[in-house]
Amino acid sequence: MTNWSSFVDPLYGRVQLGQTLAALVSKPLVQRLRHVRLSNIDSIDIPSIANLSRFEHVLGVAHLAGQLALRNKLDRHELLVLEAAALLHDWAITSFGHLVEEALQYVGTGFDHEKRLKDVTLRQAEILGADLQVFAGREAGLRAWARSAVGQDEQRLLQDIMDHIDGKGRFGRVIAGDIDIDNIDNVFRMAFHMGLEFDRGVPLRLAKSIVDVEPEAGEPVFRVGSEGDIRTWREVRRHVYDHLMLAERDFVGKIMMLSATVQAYQARELFEVDWKIVDHDLLSRLTESENREVRDTVQRWLAGELWACTPIYWLKGARPTYPALLKFSDRLSLRLDRYCFAYGIKEKRERVISAHFDDGRRETFGSRPDQWLFGVATSTKKAFTAKEIRIVLDAACEAFDTSIIGPAHKAEENEQACLF
Repeated sequence: MTNWSSFVDPLYGRVQLGQTLAALVSKPLVQRLRHVRLSNIDSIDIPSIANLSRFEHVLGVAHLAGQLALRNKLDRHELLVLEAAALLHDWAITSFGHLVEEALQYVGTGFDHEKRLKDVTLRQAEILGADLQVFAGREAGLRAWARSAVGQDEQRLLQDIMDHIDGKGRFGRVIAGDIDIDNIDNVFRMAFHMGLEFDRGVPLRLAKSIVDVEPEAGEPVFRVGSEGDIRTWREVRRHVYDHLMLAERDFVGKIMMLSATVQAYQARELFEVDWKIVDHDLLSRLTESENREVRDTVQRWLAGELWACTPIYWLKGARPTYPALLKFSDRLSLRLDRYCFAYGIKEKRERVISAHFDDGRRETFGSRPDQWLFGVATSTKKAFTAKEIRIVLDAACEAFDTSIIGPAHKAEENEQACLF
């Protein structure tokens, strides 16, 4: 029988998991993550993260859960819930990271991967039927694992795990909070693979400095002296998202994959139940589509033949909903007499973080963002003219009740001055 208890991790070195958690790693719902990217696109701008898997990430988060200083305050059941929630927190993610989830939201399904995880794990098998087959024709395996781990107490264990993934429960905010082990691992893992310089001891030190949870809201309580590491995490996080958000070719690639997925859904070639297909299955389905536009779009992305795109701009306020962006795309396509697809990304480089410390202090870091990234791409093999770019921006300001802050890339300021 395969041993799933030991792994070599680029951040933490040799990682060892206990027997019960190792048994969970072997289940199809975790093995599926070997075939889903951590990044939302097979990046052109940052090739080193193009094929980084969610599997690597969740193992890292589970390892950090095993390093938390608060572990000595937990009983056996709580320890199992904590480690399993850390390992499973991303299990129901769609293919290409959050990209297919975004596509399902474009068409108004309201899809949420965390709610879907609850559906798969907490409902009875006879209700879900074939939907329990989550990967390679195999059932999730979570209920059987829980029964093996705790016997008749399986339902309580599953419910507690789901609550903690959702940021609830006694220490759920350690998994899903302002500063949690999921984001700690994600930031430093991305930074490592991007080749950014940082103190590689920070993620483990941060985990080991979480000594308790705040009794009212359940927020992590950090040991005094960890303030410097929290600031380092914030700085590295900003650098990581600078690279991710401002990657122009990847922005276009996301639009192309989103457009193809939305069109396949509208043609009833993809369905909401297909949230569980992995990256290579999605590419196969799209490249074999009966819809010529879907096939052509994905083949062009795979070949590196990118759509024409407007410059990417920062707009003021909160990003509109995905259905609103799709409605805007349809109207813009008619106005410009060419197919257009609009995309927006929430500002992720900055956010407000509240950290509690074991001397009773609470310190707030960062600020609340008030901007979002916006751009439009077209399948027509013709660049946007200056007039068309102006029409796009004016239409966006009117449709979304916003205003232009400026181009995402400062070098474009002089270029756009000439265009307009």
